[in-house]
Amino acid sequence: MRRDSSVDMTYGGSLRHIVSFALPLFFGNIFQQLYNTADCFVVGHFLGRDALAAIGSTSQLVFTVIGFFGGFSTGAQVVISQLFGAKDVTGMGRAVHTAIASSFAISVFMTLLSILVTTPVLRLINVPEEAFPLAQSYLRIYFSGTPFLILYNMGSGILRALGDSKRPLIFLVISSLLNIALDFVFVALFRLGVDGAAWATVISEAVSLVLVFSVLLFTKGAYKVDLKKLRIDVPLLSQMLKIGLPGALSSSLTAFSNTFLQKYVNDFGPACTAGWAVFARFDQLAIMPMMSISLAATTFVSQNFGAGKMARIWQGMRISFALILSITAALSIVLIVLARFLSGLFVGDEESAGYAVLFIRYTSPFYILCATTMLLSQILRGIGDSIAPTAITFSGFILFRQFFLFAAARFFPSFSLVAAAYPLAWVLTSICMVLYFGKAAQKTALSKNGRKLCELNA
Repeated sequence: MRRDSSVDMTYGGSLRHIVSFALPLFFGNIFQQLYNTADCFVVGHFLGRDALAAIGSTSQLVFTVIGFFGGFSTGAQVVISQLFGAKDVTGMGRAVHTAIASSFAISVFMTLLSILVTTPVLRLINVPEEAFPLAQSYLRIYFSGTPFLILYNMGSGILRALGDSKRPLIFLVISSLLNIALDFVFVALFRLGVDGAAWATVISEAVSLVLVFSVLLFTKGAYKVDLKKLRIDVPLLSQMLKIGLPGALSSSLTAFSNTFLQKYVNDFGPACTAGWAVFARFDQLAIMPMMSISLAATTFVSQNFGAGKMARIWQGMRISFALILSITAALSIVLIVLARFLSGLFVGDEESAGYAVLFIRYTSPFYILCATTMLLSQILRGIGDSIAPTAITFSGFILFRQFFLFAAARFFPSFSLVAAAYPLAWVLTSICMVLYFGKAAQKTALSKNGRKLCELNA
């Protein structure tokens, strides 16, 4: 039996809880990013520009699948966190088994769907012909491992819901290092091309799944998974879907929308596509601290909301904002200053590196707005308000961005306008999210009256 490593965030120092939760999550995200970064690095150096363009062309399709289930797992995480904060052990056990059972069902569906749509979607976004067969083959292999990825993410989400972000980090470190080693073995040594990079990722994801389930199956905590008890509790699943489905659709549609942004990038040729692939690696790096702190805030808010401790929620919000804004600002400055050096690490082609530098410098000054939007939306989801944040991000990240790109391509075709699509969407979305949060806080348990009442009763 394994010991119970859950962490109760309803007591103790708020800063300590948020930082100790966010740090392993951040490093875990870095190692998870190494899956695609290692592919990009090895492929770019050993297989050339066309292979790198193929990997870059697939990234948003991959994130479409990951984004959908990431949103659903957030819904499960919020429900489990609230039950944990309320000390409802029986309900928490049912919620864990419901999350695992529904994850398996969704993973089968998503695997089949992803493989079926691979070819038509790659055609739709105008992947360069020289890179098309490579992208097609890479995606089909990658998507065959979708069940491993989905079940691992849900298992890790369950551990994080209970305040344990350290063991998911350890598992990611192991699987990521394995992925890097297999990349070199399959691509550089066995000469399997982009297929080798895809198989390296699938095998590494399978290993991470085995590791996380070794905890869930053999723990002696209330979240122990018993395979005989795997069944779907409809009311709990409905609650998870109510919180998670809007975010799942938003994340998935945003990534799919970015696939069409890839189409506009591809129109400028293979060098631009390769430059975008390099930029995407650093874009995801910049997003990681935002994501880590926002998810830490979600668990902190969810547990304290379940326990009815609104004063601690406000305290945690202030700490989260101080952390996320200062870290994002520092990282943005580093990316702007070192853009050319960093781009050169991934691609030797000067034209491709030049495109990567421009993408980085157009986008980096606006990351602080993206961070604000992400944190506020996750805080709202932590108290069960997921529809409005989803509607706001959908309107900004998808509708506005696609309309802008369509208009730019039709009337003012320019690389600079394509590169501006990300930051302009963040400006609009952050303004709307701040305005909504200000109004929502007055109408919910986060209102000043509710906060004062909690402080008096604390």
